[in-house]
Amino acid sequence: MSQPNILLLFVDQMRYDAMACAGNPVIQTPGLDRLAREGIHFTHSVTPVPVCVAARHSLLMGHQCATHGRFANNTPEVEPNLYTLPQLLGSAGYVTRAIGKMHFRPARRHYGFHRMELMEEIPHYRENDEYLMYLKENGYGHIRQVHGVRNLLYHQPQVSVIPEEHHSNTWVADRTIDFLSQHRDRPFFCWSSWIAPHLPWNAPEPFASMYPIDEVDPPHNWDQPRETLPPLMKWSKETSDTAFASMDHLKRIRALYYGNISLIDKGVGRILRALDALDLADNTLVFFASDHGELMGDHGAFQKSKPYEASMRVPLLMRLPGRVEAGRTSRERVSLLDIMPTCLDLAGIDYPGEPALAGASLLGASGGGLASPREELVVEHGGGKTRWLSLLRGPWKYNYYFLGGWEELFHLEDDPLEMNNLLLENPSSEARAQGGDMKQALTGWEKAHGFATSLDENGELIRSEVPQTPPRTTNNQFPVWVDNLPPEEKAQMESLGDSVLNAMQHEWTYQLTDLNLKAYKEGGGNLDGTQYQHLLDEL
Repeated sequence: MSQPNILLLFVDQMRYDAMACAGNPVIQTPGLDRLAREGIHFTHSVTPVPVCVAARHSLLMGHQCATHGRFANNTPEVEPNLYTLPQLLGSAGYVTRAIGKMHFRPARRHYGFHRMELMEEIPHYRENDEYLMYLKENGYGHIRQVHGVRNLLYHQPQVSVIPEEHHSNTWVADRTIDFLSQHRDRPFFCWSSWIAPHLPWNAPEPFASMYPIDEVDPPHNWDQPRETLPPLMKWSKETSDTAFASMDHLKRIRALYYGNISLIDKGVGRILRALDALDLADNTLVFFASDHGELMGDHGAFQKSKPYEASMRVPLLMRLPGRVEAGRTSRERVSLLDIMPTCLDLAGIDYPGEPALAGASLLGASGGGLASPREELVVEHGGGKTRWLSLLRGPWKYNYYFLGGWEELFHLEDDPLEMNNLLLENPSSEARAQGGDMKQALTGWEKAHGFATSLDENGELIRSEVPQTPPRTTNNQFPVWVDNLPPEEKAQMESLGDSVLNAMQHEWTYQLTDLNLKAYKEGGGNLDGTQYQHLLDEL
């Protein structure tokens, strides 16, 4: 048998529980369910840092934030000279390919990939984005906001104006199958990465209508009192422009989120069948994972970057016939940091760099899994005053937020929805002792693996002041690539106002006047040429 292939199927902002095989009674995911039946489902996998850029670089380089320099969607001032997974596999004879959203900065830095076929959220130039070029060649070059309206409608339900056949979710699967067909006779590492189900939640039909809202599960504790949540989440409804949302509105959002996942799942099923048809399935390690999760209204918040389960736990499925026991579920504390060691272990490559990789091989035990149990695991996010750290130890989770020095202690077996912070009101002596011990452990971890700026003059984790003014609201990101088109091509684009109205034309749970039009206007948005321009003129 030749050197094993490696296929990493990667999505963005997918919750750990958004699969039928994870016990979700609503969503339909037959492709992912097949992977779970034929491999291992790591039910308690986490991201090392729940934000796009930092999570992806952690996986790519196998190190934690302070080593690779990303702690959010930032770029380090000095790029560390670290080995990458595709670089090491490519040097060992693998053909390496990146397909879809990589979210590297700069975007086309290859990091050892022999070829990159990119589909990024906000590219600067159309010619640098293979998906945009594909749309142009197939008659959709006039669409301004191809991945949904990010600005005014970022957190609102919307339906894609691009049909399923040409939708971004379909494109990633198409390109992956083409790659497999062309490289069946040579060991390969292919990282195929979808933008979805990351917002905007713009599933195409029929997936946009796949889940009626009366069948969709609502967010839990949407109206949780703000005083029971960390200061970091004080303005969560305002910053997501969902303070007005009805429960139908929130369930419609989740329906579209599920619809996008089901379309991704359709592509996963097609990819698995292609592996079968090409006689590659028995010699290919297949991963399915996400960079982080999505709160999806839980605790009255959306997005990621929080130490709650919906944000930091991620789906992780692994299949390799003959090496991985089929149909097994594992509660082991594993992480995206374990993917690089697993791939190098499979390929027979010793990591040549310093420091040692942060994770461990998931092929370390017979049938798959870690060679030694992992008693503790730390998840981190951010730098400086807004940083937080989370320690997982057995059934316990302890979170420390630098902002306000806020502490949380949850017993996840007794309180899986994280509603009872045992340190909040009149904590018991047992809770205080447990929290104190875990905080001390986190302080030691930060000294060894984190940032020197996290510690005060006494060597303790810092506590920063809580700002009293709300942060900026409404996403003000517009498609930069449109502004960089030649004048004759720019003249053929749909207007900004039309792109907004087209995206929301089938929605019924909100209207334009519900939204923060003032912030949209101040950010550079307009509704020129539409019947609603007067709404902005009157502001």
